[in-house]
Amino acid sequence: MRKILMGSTAAIAALFWVASANAVPIAAGSQLSTNGSDTFTSTSVSFVGPGNIGGASGSFATDFGVIPPEIIGVVTFTDFTNASTNFQLYTATALGNTTTLVAANITSFVFTPGTPLQSIDVKGTGTLTLSGFDSTSGNWELTSQGPGGAATVTFSETSVAAASEPGSIGLFASGLLLTGWLYNRRRRDQ
Repeated sequence: MRKILMGSTAAIAALFWVASANAVPIAAGSQLSTNGSDTFTSTSVSFVGPGNIGGASGSFATDFGVIPPEIIGVVTFTDFTNASTNFQLYTATALGNTTTLVAANITSFVFTPGTPLQSIDVKGTGTLTLSGFDSTSGNWELTSQGPGGAATVTFSETSVAAASEPGSIGLFASGLLLTGWLYNRRRRDQ
């Protein structure tokens, strides 16, 4: 019995040591909302000046605090088209922390013409980074509405961290292996 207890303690200590050597992913469902000014056409979005962090929840709230008030002028956006892939949509630095979104692809690019206003709704997937956290897969959506063309209008963008399933599966598998090892050890000692 003492050997089992010692072996279990050593295995658990090793798991904690390995886990502490890496950062954790951004918590699933964490959101960062940004906003600013842009121009758009039926195939492209161009940003005008720096943007703002308008809201944060989950891991983003841990790094950027409770918003409002907005954190103004801290987000740099990259212009893109409906054919863009693997581009850095934004980087934001505030309160000593940095976050980025590298957009892997655009899953939907919907332009709705209208008079006097038109709109655009762009959705995609990508990789979110945040100071002190591992890179995490996520989804993003950018909406904008206005007269379009050369007119500068406002937009909003929201990034949401996806659930980190590979990490959960790995933890579950480690637990199963430890349980199996303890069971075999106990059977052998009897």
